Amino acid sequence: MTSRKAEDPDQPAIIEEKIVRVNGEIAVRQYSKGRFLGKGGFARCYEFCSTETRKLTASKIVPKASLTKSRAKQKLMTEIKIHRSLHHPNIVGFEHFFEDQENVYILLELCTNQTMNELLRRRKRLQELEVQCYLQQIISALNYLHAHKVIHRDLKLGNFFLSDKMEIKIGDFGLATKLEFDGEKKRTICGTPNYIAPEVLDGKMGHSYEVDIWSLGVVAYTLLVGKPPFETSDVKTTYRRIRMNSYSFPENISLSEPGKNLITRILVTDPTKRPTLTEISNHEFFHQGNSIPKLLPPSTLACPPSASYMRQFLPQAQSAANLRLTETTPSLPKGSGRNSKNELVNTERMPRQKDDSNKMPTKSISGSPSNEIWVKKWVDYSSKYGLGYLLSNGSTGVFFNDSTKILLSPTGDKFKYLERKGPDRQDVVSEHLLTEYPKELQKKVTLLQHFRSYLEGDVKQETGEERQDENEFGNIYVKKWMKTRHAIMFRLSNKIVQVNFQDHTEIILSSETRMVTYVNKKGERNTYPLSNALESTNQEMTKRLKYTKEILSNMLTAPKQAEKDFEV
Repeated sequence: MTSRKAEDPDQPAIIEEKIVRVNGEIAVRQYSKGRFLGKGGFARCYEFCSTETRKLTASKIVPKASLTKSRAKQKLMTEIKIHRSLHHPNIVGFEHFFEDQENVYILLELCTNQTMNELLRRRKRLQELEVQCYLQQIISALNYLHAHKVIHRDLKLGNFFLSDKMEIKIGDFGLATKLEFDGEKKRTICGTPNYIAPEVLDGKMGHSYEVDIWSLGVVAYTLLVGKPPFETSDVKTTYRRIRMNSYSFPENISLSEPGKNLITRILVTDPTKRPTLTEISNHEFFHQGNSIPKLLPPSTLACPPSASYMRQFLPQAQSAANLRLTETTPSLPKGSGRNSKNELVNTERMPRQKDDSNKMPTKSISGSPSNEIWVKKWVDYSSKYGLGYLLSNGSTGVFFNDSTKILLSPTGDKFKYLERKGPDRQDVVSEHLLTEYPKELQKKVTLLQHFRSYLEGDVKQETGEERQDENEFGNIYVKKWMKTRHAIMFRLSNKIVQVNFQDHTEIILSSETRMVTYVNKKGERNTYPLSNALESTNQEMTKRLKYTKEILSNMLTAPKQAEKDFEV
């Protein structure tokens, strides 16, 4: 069996699998090696596409150079033997494996929504309804594994993959083992530091299925709190804390008593005193009167479920007014005047969300009602899809990573799709009904609806804003946007430039009125003529205005140079 690279260096490598048939004939299957998915140990994982069937799989490629020792070779064969025997909706599917002169290739089910590691990096922590949903799926998979005498031994967020349907799939059986008889104990010290059970570290009495129960408790804590319970900067200190069972629940994070009780019951040093999977499933954490969704919407990859989504799972007797959503960012210190919901998150991997409806001007400088439209709320998921936003007129839009744009009408029954065409790269607009549109727009329309579900929530009922005239729908949208170290900038098609700084100050430029509005850290606003705004004695404003003009200039000319040093 051989592998070769395509003659065109820009094309992915072509991997060949040679199959010897019963009659001695040799058949060849070809796979094109696509994007890099991740790595672990000596293995690297790539997207494979069958040139015959066009089916996509994830291929774990293990160099034979790393298998020179018999122990390493035996470990890989054990992983393959265990994984190929497993068939469960919450376990990554095993397709098949083959080898050539250089590598062993393990073809697995492709999970397109990455792992829960990336999910938590974006979201920081999850709401209890989400944790209930995910844990139920993990418990289902563990029941199956343990019934087949398999201990995973490396349950962690990085080994929980998310399918395109948002199903949890347990993967990576590199440390898994299969018991030969009931009561057998394993003594290999293995696992990931933050998730490893104390009896594995001890090694004297051996370990069994209970190590997976312990890791499940660590996972539950991590999803609810945002970091593992025993995590430190030093592995030895982490191990010492695990042996001492030394952890606590942060005071600044609101957790339900059933949630804390479940974790406390699982994270018990004596493995014989930990609850069984059945006892965990019957715990009050999963039976608080609410229903639990089978799967969560893809929008939760980037942002928390909306209030309207959460409400449908509440007990019928509970009023929507009593719904208390768990914060997704830590509470601020006492005495802080800011609401943590409105923080512009300063992390590249986190979604940015902010609602500025209380700061934007409702009257023009002359005192007449303003008809200007601005970005009221947004969420940055450009790490995968693009930027979703809600305009003050009720329209929801998405600026996709490929520079196409989509805008949903305030009534939600039609949308406009904009893509750059022709030598001048101008936006070409097409309008469609939400019930009838080209098939190739299916994915983008679905993403638009997910963004809308999160961003809009109950805005219509709560704000009482005037909606845009349907005849004018789609004329105003985000034409460009840019994120720098200190701010996010939107350039709208109505010639409004809106800059929101991370210290909660804002600059709003209007080409129509030739005015600049500055909102300071206290939310107080001042409006100046653009012609002499830089001559103002308000140094905070002039400093930010200079920065705004500089990055705006770069946005129009050389976007890559837009990041400049700026100290607030």
